[in-house]
Amino acid sequence: MPQRPKILVVDDEPTNLAIIEELLGEECDVTGLFDGREALETAKRLKPAVVLLDIMMPVVSGYDVCRRLRAESTLKHLKVILVSANAKIEERVRGYDAGADDYIVKPFSPDEFRAKVHVYLRLKTVEEVDEFQSRLLTLLGHELRTPLSEIFAPAEMLSDQGTMSDSERRDLAGIILVGATRLLRFIDSATFLASIRSGQISMECVATDCVPLIHQAIASAHERLAARDCNVEIEGPPSLIGCIHPGHLFTIFESLLDNAIRVSPRGGPIGIRIGTDPMRPFVSFIDRGPGIDPVNIVTLFDGLDVSDIEHHSSGHGLSLVVARRLILAMGGDLSAESSIGHGSEFRVTLPFIEQAAGALS
Repeated sequence: MPQRPKILVVDDEPTNLAIIEELLGEECDVTGLFDGREALETAKRLKPAVVLLDIMMPVVSGYDVCRRLRAESTLKHLKVILVSANAKIEERVRGYDAGADDYIVKPFSPDEFRAKVHVYLRLKTVEEVDEFQSRLLTLLGHELRTPLSEIFAPAEMLSDQGTMSDSERRDLAGIILVGATRLLRFIDSATFLASIRSGQISMECVATDCVPLIHQAIASAHERLAARDCNVEIEGPPSLIGCIHPGHLFTIFESLLDNAIRVSPRGGPIGIRIGTDPMRPFVSFIDRGPGIDPVNIVTLFDGLDVSDIEHHSSGHGLSLVVARRLILAMGGDLSAESSIGHGSEFRVTLPFIEQAAGALS
């Protein structure tokens, strides 16, 4: 089921917040704030589709809030609509100069108000889809070079009429198989990501013990762990109930463990920490790899950012964005903390535990 659009409303009048909640609440998840000072951090956390801003607020005006939102690179597709009783042309112009997409004058027609919000919801979706397709095609060109080289070069050698032993032929065939497998995994990830974005993937969640899924991911990665002589150390309780889709959570765990194996030094430990926070349980994957530059952390889960070609050469960038899209669709989150030279921690935050408790009853 597709996620409901998120709307952030910033207005110091409780009545105005209640009216907008009544108008949009049936179709959207509406979050209200009375103070513009909290708007930027809240928007960065919620990633709303539309922000509705009152202009006349104490401490921070709607214009200033709008400018701050527009300066945040992670909110570039956000639609900002100013809502004010001031109908003067100069105020409208000032709003557009601050970066607003539209300006609605109070009192407004409920039907027109809903229609305008829906227009901007659709516009945001179209812009995101266009960018997604463009960046995916760009990434495709970068990601396919390495596996195609692994296929073509050995294939040319095999087609050579020169003398070659059976052992050499098997080695070349093995290289081709590795390249073809990498190519297939990338195509599968790209297709799956597109399906998630279009709402075609089932997100039916049930109360599930997540710990067995961790052990399944470790068992699935046995050969890769052995090849790098890495051991997995698990810390935490033997059970952790979450309201999740078991198959999708396994995919997430498998991707994060694979990422940890790839960056870990040979023989280095990989940690899995199971959190017991009563409100938001979590599972963290901790590696001792080279770490991630703080500049790249910001766009790490975009997955389609090819500014760092080396970072994406093995396809793990796409697997991370698939993982985050999946957990977000289940009501959880995926975040990363890293320090250059000291490794990284990827934390899967599971949906609120009350959801799982309700499903068990």
